[in-house]
Amino acid sequence: MKSFPIKLIFFLGSLLFSSHILWSQTPISVKTNDFVTTTIFFPSTIKKVVEPAANFSFSYESGSNIGLLKGRKGRASNLLVITEQGYIYSFALSYAEEVPEFSFILTTDQAISKTMSGNGESSKRPEIVEQPSGNDSQETVETNEIPIENVTANNQPKNKVSEALTTNVSESQKYTIIQEPVYMSNDDTEEKDLYDVDREEYYRIFCENNYLQKTVFKRSFRQNKKIAVRLNNILVDRNEKYFVVQIENNSKRKYDIAGLSFFKKAKVGQLEKIMNPLYTFNLQESIDPEGINEVVYVFKNFNISAKEKISVVLADTNSDNLVILPLDYLLINSPSN
Repeated sequence: MKSFPIKLIFFLGSLLFSSHILWSQTPISVKTNDFVTTTIFFPSTIKKVVEPAANFSFSYESGSNIGLLKGRKGRASNLLVITEQGYIYSFALSYAEEVPEFSFILTTDQAISKTMSGNGESSKRPEIVEQPSGNDSQETVETNEIPIENVTANNQPKNKVSEALTTNVSESQKYTIIQEPVYMSNDDTEEKDLYDVDREEYYRIFCENNYLQKTVFKRSFRQNKKIAVRLNNILVDRNEKYFVVQIENNSKRKYDIAGLSFFKKAKVGQLEKIMNPLYTFNLQESIDPEGINEVVYVFKNFNISAKEKISVVLADTNSDNLVILPLDYLLINSPSN
């Protein structure tokens, strides 16, 4: 029995370095636009999707293994798809004027990981089951958890796991190693608030649900040479204040954005201080002719005095022209929700 730990160490090492449990370490790069529909064929039925940013759309029919992807100009994003068999696929999405590939036929080797039960549910902690030969009795020996390498891409699973593997250590013993799946059980998920677990993902979901609301502050509007900045709404959620801003390109040319910034000025004669947002949602690098870009800036919740002022400043990449939208304390201190 003293040789058992040594055998186990060699067995675990062979599992970790075996080529059969190595997964893809990088997302699948997909370029798309709004003129071409990119078709993605998965090895099995699509079960769950973590949606990309708003400028990309991924659609599929229930019970199908075919996904359709389109995108419009905007920042790059990521997409996560889990199949019925438990394979997890990660995609790095970007907009391109010319799409090099119209379809992708995926294999299981291109998955970044696989859930243990194939349905995204949690399984038991790692355990070793010993079945002595010629004996009906079974003895269960618990072991320490096996460290699993983390996956660092945004909005992707935190752990990478392999399938349960079974091998014969000796003629008289058989061991089964079971590792934890990628996702928590439903009970664990309900116990944890996304705001506390992944603050940036919480901001993204809140912004995506609110950035297309109807304009509330109709008079908060500034225009310079057919480029306009409008404050559509101010929302407060938890400890944050969300500024929903709309940029309009009413010209016949593409408008390149150098930056959209918020400045705070306390008193007359004082220099304006730039405000650093906690999160920025959907700010595009350029806007097509007669196009619109809805943006959300997230700041820690604050109020200002009657002597203070906030200015929203839009800068042009190709000129020194600025569009400056001043916001007084009545707007800042009176969110719509």
